[in-house]
Amino acid sequence: MMNLSHPNLSVMIRKVYFEGIRPLLVKYLKLVILIPLALWLLIKFIFSLTFLEAFYKLSLIVGVILLVLLAVFSIPAIRKYMTEKMKSKLGNVMNLLAIMETDIGDCFIQMEEDLRNNDYLKINDNHGLKIGENIVYDKIILTPLIMDFGLKDDGKSTLPYKVRWKPIVAQIEDLCIGIRDYYVDRDKYIKPVGHAAKPFFKIFPFMGINTQNYNMKGSTTNGGVSMLLEDLLEKNFGKFKDDTTPEMRRASLEAIQWEEFDGSIKSIGSHYFMGIKVYPPLGFDPWPEDSSELAKVKYMYEFTIKNNIPITAHCSPGGFLVDDAYRDFSSPFKWVSVLESYPDLRLNLAHFGGEEKPAWRDKILELILKHDYKNFYTDISYQGVHKESYKSLRKVFDRYQSEERKRLSEHVIFGTDFMINLQDITSYSQYMKYFIEADTFTPEEKDMMCRKNAERFLFVG
Repeated sequence: MMNLSHPNLSVMIRKVYFEGIRPLLVKYLKLVILIPLALWLLIKFIFSLTFLEAFYKLSLIVGVILLVLLAVFSIPAIRKYMTEKMKSKLGNVMNLLAIMETDIGDCFIQMEEDLRNNDYLKINDNHGLKIGENIVYDKIILTPLIMDFGLKDDGKSTLPYKVRWKPIVAQIEDLCIGIRDYYVDRDKYIKPVGHAAKPFFKIFPFMGINTQNYNMKGSTTNGGVSMLLEDLLEKNFGKFKDDTTPEMRRASLEAIQWEEFDGSIKSIGSHYFMGIKVYPPLGFDPWPEDSSELAKVKYMYEFTIKNNIPITAHCSPGGFLVDDAYRDFSSPFKWVSVLESYPDLRLNLAHFGGEEKPAWRDKILELILKHDYKNFYTDISYQGVHKESYKSLRKVFDRYQSEERKRLSEHVIFGTDFMINLQDITSYSQYMKYFIEADTFTPEEKDMMCRKNAERFLFVG
């Protein structure tokens, strides 16, 4: 969960450019430059023409192509189609920026309003969210994932003014205030139907940690944050060791009185956060070559295993990439050494490797099906922004039968990646509708993904 200041607008603009605008520019530049060049070479060598003769013929061909394109785009139906596509994409971006600009607490409230106002979902105070014929949920668990944007530019920008860092303290305070405001203020906007409208969301955030921004005790290197890594983990997760069963963990998390949060980072302690979010595109390396950095991640992995703390890691080619040197950090191949050394790690590789990276997705499938990593999961967040996305997932699941399919279905979690998924979909409820309507999974598999697997990963069931 983020607003325009966390991450700040410059990071959002960078993402829109590199993932939206630049690929289109490259694509059309190739069409404009490479295709005529190829035609020119073809004409020249086939007909053994001189340079000027080939250039003349090429000019005629290109002129004819441009005239044809102009004629095609002058057809009202085609022009209307292209205009509508452009308006739709722009509308999605504006919708995303609008929800990013709003207060985080109001964002949660609007998400619930969206679900309740959707006639297809039919959620009210008497009826929960219906996924299958007999599967109804009386609440949704939200796990906002903080991203540690500290030192994101690290002096690499050539601009006079640099966005060197954004204190994660401020991000944490903003999110926690937002969670408080959701519980305190939602009744002003969501009116009861028949009786008191209970909050449909339970919110348990994940803390964003980038180990390279912290020092450890006895370290001589400079970290970007004054708190030591050991102290950070102890402050926010130290009492997790007392939760020896999932039932105890759930009770400890639900005992936090968010309505009473005073807005100060000093009042945040154990069980305000459910788990840890790591984000490789910002520089987190799951298994660094540098010995001092490796010591940090090893310490974190050992701490999370000992205290049953879940870790979610971004795992797709997209995202807020701040340096090309970090591009491969998101790969599931980077986690092989981690899981070999820490097979009990409670790990979720988000986005199923990304639909555009079949090799990454296949590697995740291998880690699920060929190894005994009982606490290893992947989620399908952002994989359901189009109905066609579920056709792709169906091809993956239909590769497997019987025991293999059962094992796979036990290690996949449903997710949304809201609000970033608004780049490609209109609303939270629309994303849910696509999942509910998809025939990719059986009702039992959907229940596994929405409830049972999530509970096991989060150590609450």
